[in-house]
Amino acid sequence: MHRAKRSYVRFLIHLALIVWVIYSVTPFVMSIITSLQITRDATARQPRFVPAFLVENSLLVAVIIGVIIIALFLFMRGREISATTPGQFAGLGLALVVIVGGFLLLIRGVDERQTFIPTGANYLSLWFSSSTADFTPIAVMALILIAVLVVAGAGAMRLGVARSSVYLTIAAVIVSFIAFLPNLIPFAEFYSFFLNSVIVTAGTVAISISIGCLAGYALARYTGFASIVLLFGALAFRALPRLAFILPYYFFAQLSGLYDTYFLLIITLVAINQPFTIWMLRSFFMEIPHELEEAAMIDGCNRLTAFLRVILPIAWPGIITTSLFTLLLAYNEFLLARLLTSTLWTLPVGISRFTSGEDIRLLPLANASAVSITIPIIFIIIFFQRNLIKGLAGGAIKG
Repeated sequence: MHRAKRSYVRFLIHLALIVWVIYSVTPFVMSIITSLQITRDATARQPRFVPAFLVENSLLVAVIIGVIIIALFLFMRGREISATTPGQFAGLGLALVVIVGGFLLLIRGVDERQTFIPTGANYLSLWFSSSTADFTPIAVMALILIAVLVVAGAGAMRLGVARSSVYLTIAAVIVSFIAFLPNLIPFAEFYSFFLNSVIVTAGTVAISISIGCLAGYALARYTGFASIVLLFGALAFRALPRLAFILPYYFFAQLSGLYDTYFLLIITLVAINQPFTIWMLRSFFMEIPHELEEAAMIDGCNRLTAFLRVILPIAWPGIITTSLFTLLLAYNEFLLARLLTSTLWTLPVGISRFTSGEDIRLLPLANASAVSITIPIIFIIIFFQRNLIKGLAGGAIKG
């Protein structure tokens, strides 16, 4: 891909990308805004989309937004402040002035009838069944735990152990803390939906990736006719619509007595998403040269040991990428979770309680629930974004 030579062409390309990003992010931003409103503001004839404190402290907010945008830009470019030249500092200062000025102009055109006073009552009523006034020590403890896990994850390479072990330990601590937290805090029913989603998603990812790694590696190394049949058979199975699976799995659930169990939902999601994981992991394993495992086998490893100690560490970015996509598929599954369970509902099914009725009073709660289930995924993607970029680029080694 060649860089556009004409400046106006680059400007149009960047403008189109910015417009597309704004268009894509707008629904999520509007959901956040609506989740912070009372019903009267959320259902007003004239949309009220600007928090009142933005107008009252517009200059301070504009500077904070500008600094955050510039810091994110430097972070995404991998550039440290100390390595920035004076000319680049001047450019960043000019960008800050433009951002602050543009924000102030936008706020200046906002009418008072378009503002609202934000409230967190929607989130509190969604997650908690009683007042949260006595939960301050637990909240402080949770913040300290999060800070420790973030530091451990960021400094995994300096701890003297394998990064995979650190990440697995962090994941185990998070899951254990989430499971134990209801013993300390009286959560509402929505938290049980969250626990169900965590259990189902973690089980689906663990089983699907374990099978997918073995199957993907085998199909990457075996190039016979049988592998082609298996791959295209899996692709055809994955191409079937969700409705094609409903009756067979429902009948199986009733006959086996596994209806409304975690095990049934997990193995069903694994079966449906397994072709995707096999195809994706196979593509990563094919990028790894055969000579690496052959050298390991010459040094005394058998096929399985070479796979575990040599191939898997090299394919780790691809495994992380596949795990994230599998996580998204399992976490957002609605149809199967709704029809194969009656009490163990996951988050997408729980949200449908707020969106399927005609009561407009549930609109802020529906948006609060949608934002609540999105935030964990955003943090997971940010945490693994380096591995995700490496995986999407095609693996660690190009053969």
